[in-house]
Amino acid sequence: MSVDHRAAARRVADFFAHEYRDRGMLKWQGFFLSDHTAALNKEQAKAAVAVPELEPQDQATVRAALALAYASGESVTCQLKTVDYEHALQPPFTGKVRGYTADDGVQIGDVAVRIADLRHVTRLGFAVN
Repeated sequence: MSVDHRAAARRVADFFAHEYRDRGMLKWQGFFLSDHTAALNKEQAKAAVAVPELEPQDQATVRAALALAYASGESVTCQLKTVDYEHALQPPFTGKVRGYTADDGVQIGDVAVRIADLRHVTRLGFAVN
């Protein structure tokens, strides 16, 4: 039996040494499942959505809009000056002006921001929680 085993081992070694052709990365493409493909497509679609660039406002305009919205109980849509690693603006956020903070900031909905970091503020004329 050991003679048959040695002959079989030699045949296998000969096959991999001379006849087998490794397809490299091509063989792994079958393992790319539809879930992976769907997740990648979703991520690419999310990255392709353009963030609206609201017109920059001076600090006096930003502060006046915040003060009027706070006094009347209105909500605002705001965009921050900060950008991500690709130098793209953050998407605007909306909330009711809940008050001011001690460090020259404002509480808009659940977000506390410094007023100096606000690029644009638009009063909505109604309250959004």
